[in-house]
Parts: sequence; C-alpha cells; structure tokens
Amino acid sequence: MVNTQTLQQIRNELQSVVKSIQQLNASVGTIVAAFEKINGEESPRPKAKRSPVRKKVVVKNGVVETIKRVPSTKIVYDILRKSNQGMDIAALMKATGYDQRKVYNTTFRLKKEGKIENVGRGAYRTV
Repeated sequence: MVNTQTLQQIRNELQSVVKSIQQLNASVGTIVAAFEKINGEESPRPKAKRSPVRKKVVVKNGVVETIKRVPSTKIVYDILRKSNQGMDIAALMKATGYDQRKVYNTTFRLKKEGKIENVGRGAYRTV
C-alpha cells in the first residue's frame, strides 16, 4: 500500500503545480491585453466625432464627373432660408447633424457676413 506521507507529498506537489499554472494564466492574460493594445484594437484615447460631410455629385450624361464638398455655412444658410420664422441652435443641430460647436461657429460666421440676424437669444433667421 501507499504510504500516507507519500500521498501528502504528491498532494503538495500538485498544489504547487496548480498555483504555477494559475500564475502563468494571469501572465498570458496581461500579455494578450498588451498585444491587443499595440495592434490598435483598444485605442488609448477616443477619436473626436467629426461632423458629417455633405457632398454634391455632378453627373453629366450618366457619368459622375466630380464630387464637390458643400460648405457648412451654405447648408445652415439654406436651412434658415427655408424656415419662415427662423430656428434656434437645437433645431439647427437636429436638422444638420452637426455638434453644438460647429453650429455656433457657422452661425457666427453667417452673422458676421450679414446673411442672418438674431431673432432672440440663440435663434436666427435670414436677412
């Protein structure tokens, strides 16, 4: 028969092997995380959300000739021109899909050019 002391030694050895395997598993997990970070799967900082770009496609005889970018000032001005009473910043943000900063800058530019005027606080209409 097997001696109880021998069984205890085998048990201790198995426990140390299990502990080493657990440590190796933790090490492999950190290495995999570092590798994924290096490969770009997890970017260190999020990229800023860009405003949607509006494009105008020029087609002649069924062939696309050019694709032109439409400026944000033109888009906002056209939306305000179609509105009879004017619009506020929130409505312009919803209509264009631009963020608040871009709408503020665009309305400031249009106001400086004299194309729009203030109706109230944060509300604009065409001149």
